[in-house]
Amino acid sequence: MPTRVATFNVNNLFDRPRVFQTDGPNGPTLGGVVRDIQELQALLGRDLYDAATKARIVELLTKYQFQSDNPNRWFTINEVRGSLYDVRDGRIEIRPAGRTGWVGTVELVRDVVPSACTDNTGRVIAAVRPHVMCVAEVESRLTLDHFNRAVLRRFGWTFEHTMLIDGNDRRGIDVGLMSRFPIGAMFSHIDDPDPLDNDTGKLFNRDCPEYEVCLPSGRSLWMLCNHLKSKRVQPGGDSFAEGKRTRQANRIAELLQNYDLTHDLVVVAGDMNDTPDSPALRNLLATPNLFDVLSSLKLSGPRWTIRHLRDHEQIDFLLVSQPLWEKLSAVGVERRGMYEPGSFPEIRSREDQASDHACVWAEFDI
Repeated sequence: MPTRVATFNVNNLFDRPRVFQTDGPNGPTLGGVVRDIQELQALLGRDLYDAATKARIVELLTKYQFQSDNPNRWFTINEVRGSLYDVRDGRIEIRPAGRTGWVGTVELVRDVVPSACTDNTGRVIAAVRPHVMCVAEVESRLTLDHFNRAVLRRFGWTFEHTMLIDGNDRRGIDVGLMSRFPIGAMFSHIDDPDPLDNDTGKLFNRDCPEYEVCLPSGRSLWMLCNHLKSKRVQPGGDSFAEGKRTRQANRIAELLQNYDLTHDLVVVAGDMNDTPDSPALRNLLATPNLFDVLSSLKLSGPRWTIRHLRDHEQIDFLLVSQPLWEKLSAVGVERRGMYEPGSFPEIRSREDQASDHACVWAEFDI
């Protein structure tokens, strides 16, 4: 039976953190804002606020104009009864002595994704017509289910099953699975440790869920869905991010040791945020009996899946085990959802493109 598998970073479906609009160089950078938010969250989470902690909290809040009536556009502090800070003569003063002295959270400001973008995402998926698809940057499982029922139904290609396990990213950009076949066992790796990450201590920024898809033949197709550490989150240097991606990719290679890649049907799918020649992915791509479908001679055309500045790069992958590689019958990269030459006529600007990623797909006779 021809079975089509795909991976697609959808750039959120209905709402997206406004922080993703930061792009420098004249304004704040995405990496700078995210790093400041993470530091602020860590400081506010301390049991005791000593003088140095309070001073740094004040410095960060002042940087983002919390002392004014018009604070920054990127995040807010949702607090109960204004118990965290006062503003006196334009200066911020921290009130509590520690985390138990106030109730609240740091929350990202979110914008509604234009309906044209969401429709164009549906248009891409309907054009690819996958039976099983890994999706990245999705808000939640309920969002994925709503998109399936409300949007994909209009385009004539829906899935019987949708699944997403909440990951470690607080921005609502998780990885999930859509399948026309039943989903069986599921394994999450949100708690895999990373001793070298002093911030979260977690290895995967989102997750590396392992999903069992129960094929009509009775065999299991195992999907390992991924969205590795971004390059953009570390302005001025990529050493931490590259190290993080390397450890994540190496862990995926370790997980593959639980399978017999000469017999089992296994797919490693997703946005790896790095290229096939990168040191970060070297060990994963060198895994015996694991193949990149975009290296197949069955691919007609270039391999790139994203445009970074002026360069076109492949950072989205479908890596398949030997039995799938041997049954590969077709492979492609659907770029018409991007604002690029040859895109769908409904895409007239970057603001209404489905995503800045292409959708990678492969078909197997299994």
